[in-house]
Amino acid sequence: MRAYIINGDSAYRALFTKLGFAITNSLGDATLAVFTGGADVSPHLYGQEMHPRTFNDTLRDEQERKLFNECVERKIPMVGICRGGQFLNVMNGGAMYQHVTKHAGQDHLITDARTGETVWVTSTHHQMFKPSPEAVLVAFSTLHGDREWVDNGVIQREQSETDYECVFYAKTRSLCFQPHPEFGGHDYSGMVDYFSRLVGEFLM
Repeated sequence: MRAYIINGDSAYRALFTKLGFAITNSLGDATLAVFTGGADVSPHLYGQEMHPRTFNDTLRDEQERKLFNECVERKIPMVGICRGGQFLNVMNGGAMYQHVTKHAGQDHLITDARTGETVWVTSTHHQMFKPSPEAVLVAFSTLHGDREWVDNGVIQREQSETDYECVFYAKTRSLCFQPHPEFGGHDYSGMVDYFSRLVGEFLM
């Protein structure tokens, strides 16, 4: 198994090495492409205007859009972590809640939608998946925070009942995972194990 890590630091390389992957510098040699954390995804990619709290990187979006298309063409499975998962969600026809509360800096439990298993995870994001109808819900949380998006230039707000923490798009084999399994520490060992199982189940 060979992972091609896109715009990620040594923590991502350490994670995937621990999971049994060799790290490759060639996408053509990869059996898995990894999209990593960072700036918000540009709202024009999912048909919204900019929320005041959105901070995007259009150059990175364009670079990664090309890599996404190449992965689809080569039939390379993809996994995205935090911003990377948000990017893959958008590339598969989803959108984003551009600002959410009760997530940034507040670790919490997520629930596997199929088994009911709960896992303690990191939470550093201020945006959240708004999946397309093609998404399979893998894991969710129920923090009941506010979430905001932009509709025709107007900020919309509602309280969330379900926060989408992990979704899967079968057509492109894209696994979108919002927590950070690359973060170290004993408290996160369950998250790393869960993430590893999902990668094996959906992508390998």
